[in-house]
Amino acid sequence: MEAAPIITFDNVGVSFGEERIYDRLSFNVRRGEFVCILGPSGCGKSTSLRMIGGLLDVGSGRVTVDGRDPHEAWPEIAFVFQSPRLVPWRTALDNVMLGTELRFGSGDRERRRSRATDLLHLVGLAADARKYPSMLSGGERQRVAIARALAVDPKIVLMDEPFSALDPNMRGRMRGEMERIWLETGKTVVFVTHDIDEALQLADRTVVLSNKPTRVLEIIELKTPRPRTPGDPALDTQRQKLAKLFRSLEQPAMQQENAP
Repeated sequence: MEAAPIITFDNVGVSFGEERIYDRLSFNVRRGEFVCILGPSGCGKSTSLRMIGGLLDVGSGRVTVDGRDPHEAWPEIAFVFQSPRLVPWRTALDNVMLGTELRFGSGDRERRRSRATDLLHLVGLAADARKYPSMLSGGERQRVAIARALAVDPKIVLMDEPFSALDPNMRGRMRGEMERIWLETGKTVVFVTHDIDEALQLADRTVVLSNKPTRVLEIIELKTPRPRTPGDPALDTQRQKLAKLFRSLEQPAMQQENAP
């Protein structure tokens, strides 16, 4: 039986000044699902996360999170950004604990420490709990950021191109780590990316967005068994389909740039 939607975009319209960003954007995310939002640069992928998190108001249409307005549902949401945004004078363990301190206050420190320790173990950094961010690699810092997001026990984790600043080898490793973490936690994840291979490895469904004014171009369901590996022949058809969609988006964008 298909899980019920936990996030819904219903004919959403958004404008920034005179520029129309969204044009009746509609899609949903099911409970416990890993959804990638894929699209060209500047199409408003990150804007969708800001709306889900209640950081940006809807111009027209409606966004709901677990049946409520995003402003009411934000305590059940956590963000992971492109940059880990760790506090440099706090250890990895203390950075994970910071998320719960900011959201719930500083009480019951031992319980929060135990929770943070468990999460560092989950992300493979149990031996690095006492290290400061400057002592960690880029991938390790991003894993601390993921543990910090999970520390508040959110229903939904919003991830905004979290691996884009990493080198290609580390990106590949982090995708595998993220797939494992998602399978272990069962959280609902909305993951913004512009990388086709990233979406193919991680997503249950991929929402492909058009150029602005943005609408849903296609929603692609991926039923390939996990764990998925780069170069899997079963994913080749979907890769070719996504690449063709992206080429169709690039042509009008280039024409617009070259217009007098």
